[in-house]
Amino acid sequence: MSDRSVLISYFFGDDMIPLGRSCANAFRQLGYDVYCFNSQVESKWERTLLKPVNRLARGLGHKEQIGAALPISKVNFKKQMIRRATLEFRPRWVFIIRAHEFVDEELVHDLHRCGVEKVFAWRVDGPLDTNDLLADAKIYDAYFCSHRHGYDSQSAKIRYLPVYGMDFSVYRNLYVDAPREYNRDMVLVGGHNPRRQRFVDHLLDLPLDIYGKWGKQSRLNFALRQHVKARGAWGEALLDIYNTSKIVLNISGWDPSRYTGLNQRVFDVPATGAFLMTDYSPELEEHYKVGEEIVCFSEIEELRQKARYFLEHDAQRETIARKGYEKALTLPTIGDRMRTVIEHINEV
Repeated sequence: MSDRSVLISYFFGDDMIPLGRSCANAFRQLGYDVYCFNSQVESKWERTLLKPVNRLARGLGHKEQIGAALPISKVNFKKQMIRRATLEFRPRWVFIIRAHEFVDEELVHDLHRCGVEKVFAWRVDGPLDTNDLLADAKIYDAYFCSHRHGYDSQSAKIRYLPVYGMDFSVYRNLYVDAPREYNRDMVLVGGHNPRRQRFVDHLLDLPLDIYGKWGKQSRLNFALRQHVKARGAWGEALLDIYNTSKIVLNISGWDPSRYTGLNQRVFDVPATGAFLMTDYSPELEEHYKVGEEIVCFSEIEELRQKARYFLEHDAQRETIARKGYEKALTLPTIGDRMRTVIEHINEV
């Protein structure tokens, strides 16, 4: 076992959020050996047998998960695979990003028995998706959370660590030294959630392109379906969308004016030099000059008015986008976030 080795469990794949890859690269740049464990791994029997059976069972009103106790089930198979990866790689640390349903107290004990010194987690869910936050934190040697909602950092032993951070190897400005070429007016990249739906319902008369999983909602809604361009966008395709859109729209899954926490787009989009229009949060003021480097909205009609205005006023929009990019160059990176993690873990 190396003194500078870490196994990171998160999504790893070409069509997945690149946060895990960014964290892995940051650890490597800081001198660590890294094993990337894809937490989306599943057995072929889960795909070909259990999923179809449970889909049929749910259609018939059956609520219990059939086959959950079997070794081939989603949870048990992931436990087997991360144990195997730990025994093969022999990491000093195991870093769990996001709340994984397969990680429980028993598994953490098993990882320690496999020789792991510390198992720690970074909860990157939204503030309304962390009802089990306090209980989840207790099973780890250390715990980080991307928002400040629902816990007291002293009594709960949870450390605040924002999920957003710059990674210019992933999100790049392709037009630093050239005029920007626009192929799209306004884009929203992200899957469906009820809050986004409420805003989008009032934007269907605007030139909005949506990239995300909105299939069920758009199937019977022809007006919405016209705006959904793809089930998602990743990698270089996403980079191209950000770089060639006049407005990149960000709508959080929660009301950020009421609940703490920002999503990654508030850093990713300005890093590409794109114009960001996002729902307002007081936390944005910690990083940007609102109205000068990014533009915010709180209500639907305010969003509509600002979208129309900035689509028609190119010079103002591009000035704000340029200032947003200049600020992005000064903001914390994923490397900075991982340094914070390492310093804290070494103190635990």
